[in-house]
Amino acid sequence: MQTCYLAVDIGASSGRHIIGTVEHGVMALHEVYRFENRLIEKNGHLCWDMEGLAQNVIEGLKAAHDAGYTPTQLYARQGRVTANDYARRVEDLYMADTAMTAYYNKVLAGGKWEKMMSDIHLGYTQWSMPKKDSVPQVVRVEPLSKPVMGVAVEGSEAASPEGDLELPVFDNFENRKYYIDIFNRGTRAFDFKVKTAEPWMDVSLRKGTVETETRLWVGIDWTKVKAGKTEGMLYICRGRERVPVKLRVVKAERPVQVEGHWFGNACGNEFSVSAWQFNACWPGRYAKWTFLPGLGRGKGCMGLTPVTAPSVEAFQDAPCLEYQVYFPNTGMQTVCLGILPTQDVAPERGLRLAFGLDDGSIHTLDARQGFVDTFGEYTSKNLKNSPNLKPLPSRNRTLKLINGTGKRRNEVFDNLRWLTAEFNVDEPGLHTFKVYMVDPEIVLEQLVFNPDNTHPSYFGAPPVRPQ
Repeated sequence: MQTCYLAVDIGASSGRHIIGTVEHGVMALHEVYRFENRLIEKNGHLCWDMEGLAQNVIEGLKAAHDAGYTPTQLYARQGRVTANDYARRVEDLYMADTAMTAYYNKVLAGGKWEKMMSDIHLGYTQWSMPKKDSVPQVVRVEPLSKPVMGVAVEGSEAASPEGDLELPVFDNFENRKYYIDIFNRGTRAFDFKVKTAEPWMDVSLRKGTVETETRLWVGIDWTKVKAGKTEGMLYICRGRERVPVKLRVVKAERPVQVEGHWFGNACGNEFSVSAWQFNACWPGRYAKWTFLPGLGRGKGCMGLTPVTAPSVEAFQDAPCLEYQVYFPNTGMQTVCLGILPTQDVAPERGLRLAFGLDDGSIHTLDARQGFVDTFGEYTSKNLKNSPNLKPLPSRNRTLKLINGTGKRRNEVFDNLRWLTAEFNVDEPGLHTFKVYMVDPEIVLEQLVFNPDNTHPSYFGAPPVRPQ
């Protein structure tokens, strides 16, 4: 097991968490978390934000854990012998890259283009370029002398025999399958069997032989499941050893008389909608939403044209996008709207968009949530001296989807700014979520409803249209 040391460096304007390791007598440093150290004003005096510093120290400890440095990376933590295969693969690819670089500089065209492409490109741990290319940290495991079975499930870092294993909730609207990995911690192969306790459990393998690892898929035969919530267990067996895996299933009545597609699930979990997957796109008095192909990470985004249109003063004049979404529960729901980073080009006006549910109240959002103030424009001094400049709104730092305090997770690195809001659902079922233009510079890429902090996604769960 590799020993790691964590140092917290707090400077005048920023702080960082640095992991130190020693491999083969060589010390390596890895920055895993960086945060801003700002002065705050209290009773007319500038003071250190001690509460903020303490919170960032804690968040940095979490980031070090999430980075896999306590003690190692995921597969090695689980004891999988395939961790060694991935380590070799990383090192082989690094050597292939080194050879390719040497060929480009020394052989191609007789070395004519030497150093034309000499930027360091491997081993980044922060924004600035590293001093030299380096192999990403890899961890190996020592195989046990005999075959030892391990079991891990999708959506969890736990592996048998430590921790209870449970697959993500199965939902008849989305009808997903989830995987179980059966892996070897030792040498020589072993045989396994899968025993299901309920007739509605559908597995891709009933038995097999594992040399390094095998993945089996679990689905649901919905014709054999009763309506409502159901639980059951399946077992991965090797001889007398038996590893239980819990399944939770939700089956709900599908919405009726639905025109067009819709999104959502029966269990109230996180779901996403790409902005271009709207059900209706209503033009406004002076502008309209338009599809921007190839922009963003998916098929495209939704922007406004013309971008010189005046801001909306009455929502009956606003361009509007409508999305049919399903909520199985009443009460407060959370939405995260992913927009492309846009500057506050008219500070006296602001940068805004609005949303509403069905025919209820319309709520205006300050679209500068998560704005990275690189040049220090929004200081207390500037705000005091510039009456047209508005303070930046606070950012929701509790959602792991946004990872508001995580390393290299902001609008600069993600090229996505997250706006968060809450709204109330009075009745379960299908609803119309509406997004309105207020200012014309907004570009909308993604909508994520009820982000899941237990199983956080990177940019939202993949959009699924219930069939």
